[in-house]
Amino acid sequence: YDFCRSESEKNPYVAGPLKRTDCSLVSDGAAALVLADAETAKAMNKSIAFRATAHAQDFLPMSKRDILQFEGCTVAWQRALAKAGVQLSDLSFVETHDCFTVAELIEYEAMGLTPRGQGARAILEGWTQKDGKLPVNPSGGLKSKGHPIGATGVSMHVMTAMQLVGQAPEGMQLRDAKLGGIFNMGGAAVANYVSVLEPLK
Repeated sequence: YDFCRSESEKNPYVAGPLKRTDCSLVSDGAAALVLADAETAKAMNKSIAFRATAHAQDFLPMSKRDILQFEGCTVAWQRALAKAGVQLSDLSFVETHDCFTVAELIEYEAMGLTPRGQGARAILEGWTQKDGKLPVNPSGGLKSKGHPIGATGVSMHVMTAMQLVGQAPEGMQLRDAKLGGIFNMGGAAVANYVSVLEPLK
């Protein structure tokens, strides 16, 4: 924690106030999901269903948007939660696209976890910890595992599925996770995707 908070030779400022540890590493990686019909999936012991998916596209030029808001993210969350018939507070956890520390804080605001301008409050008050009111990135997120671009969204679904069937790696597993939310984006919140996953019954 102290290492991440402090400027050093190994943790220099990249673009103030962001230091190296505030930026996910673009990395190699791969992930895969097996999609099947419900009957085939039910025969497996680790089947997950999409309760809802949503996509919202925003303007590509940042000059056409407020850079302190991810409006497409907000729309995607609203659509997905409405389709799923749930509220954010019904989710057991969220895997969110934490490409940069500041992006994660803006995402908290966009999903409705905190009011606008108060994203840091969720962390400071422990809301996003494993035992908080909405655990976020129990996998460690992109800043922990790396950001393999094309595989990032699939890997977030894989980590969410593992949580929901009780097969997350040691130290990551939440107790009684029943409903997982995922936010993935392309570009600076240009393409915005939200999934809500649950165990297949």
